[in-house]
Amino acid sequence: MKRFFCCMVLVMCMLLGLGSDAAKAGASADGASQNLKIQQWKGQSFTFMSLPDDKQAAGYSIFKVENASRGFQGDVSVRIPYNTHVGKQVVITEVVPFDAGYGLKEYMVYMNVIDSGEKLVARSMRSQVNGLVLTADLKNARKHFLGKTVYSKLRELPGLATSENPMPQAVKVGIGAPVVVADVYPGIQIQDPIWLVVTANGQKAILPMNYSWTNMPQVFWNDRPAWQDDLFLEDPHKTFNWSSDMWKQIETASVTVGMLKEQVRLSWGEATDMEQDGFVWIYGDKKLTFNGDVLISIEAK
Repeated sequence: MKRFFCCMVLVMCMLLGLGSDAAKAGASADGASQNLKIQQWKGQSFTFMSLPDDKQAAGYSIFKVENASRGFQGDVSVRIPYNTHVGKQVVITEVVPFDAGYGLKEYMVYMNVIDSGEKLVARSMRSQVNGLVLTADLKNARKHFLGKTVYSKLRELPGLATSENPMPQAVKVGIGAPVVVADVYPGIQIQDPIWLVVTANGQKAILPMNYSWTNMPQVFWNDRPAWQDDLFLEDPHKTFNWSSDMWKQIETASVTVGMLKEQVRLSWGEATDMEQDGFVWIYGDKKLTFNGDVLISIEAK
C-alpha cells in the first residue's frame, strides 16, 4: 500500500508539467470506432454510463483529483455522485502506468468533465475503468443500428423498465429473431456498455451490446467487430444453410460433435477460456476440441 501511494505522488508530480493535447487516434477516416488500448485514450471522449439501481447511491468509483488518495484507500464517501454525472462526457487528459505488483501494470486515468472542467481520476483494473463508455461507440452504434432490423444472438432479452412497469419480464425472442432498434442508450454493465432499445414480439426490450473492444481486457479481444458477439445484421436462418434440426439444437443449448464453431458459439455463448491457439474451448468443466472449424470431441475437464 505504501508503495502504491508513493507511485501516486510521483504521478501527480508528473502531471503538473503535462498538457492535455487532444489526440486524433481512435477515429478512422469513415468515423468508425477503433479498438483503443488504454494507453491510447488520451484526448478521447467517454460518457458516464448508467449504474444498476443498487449501485447508484454509492456513485462512481471515480474521484476528484484532490480526493483521490482517500478514495483509493476505500473511502466511498468521496466517490463522485451518480445523479450529477450520469450521461455527462469527459475527455481523457492523461493515462499514467504504475506497477500494481506481481508483474502487473495498471493505469491512473485523468479526465476533465467537458461542461464543467471538473478534474477527476480513476484507477484501472485489468486495464479497464468501470462506469465509462467510449462516446464514439455510442455515436457509431446510433448511426449503425438506429431504426434498423437486427437479429439477436440471445434467446431472451431484458424487458424495458418504465414508470408504468418498473419490473418488466424478460422478452423471449429466440436466437436469430428479428428486432427493430428504436433507441440507443448507455448501458449499466461494463462488458455490454451500450443498450439497444428494441421492439420484439410487440414488446419493448433491451439488447445489451458492445460496439468496440475499447475498455475491455485485451484477453477478450478477437478479430471480429465486438458487436458481432451480440447480434447479426442479416437473418442467420437465410445466411447459414443449416438444417432445422441444427437450429433446434442451438435453441435448446445443445452442443454435439460435428458442430461448427459458430454453431457452438450460438448454442453456448463465448467460451470462458481458450487453449492451443483457439482449437480448445473451455466452458466450465467441459473442454471442446476443434479440428479447424469442426468440433471433434467434448470431454470433462
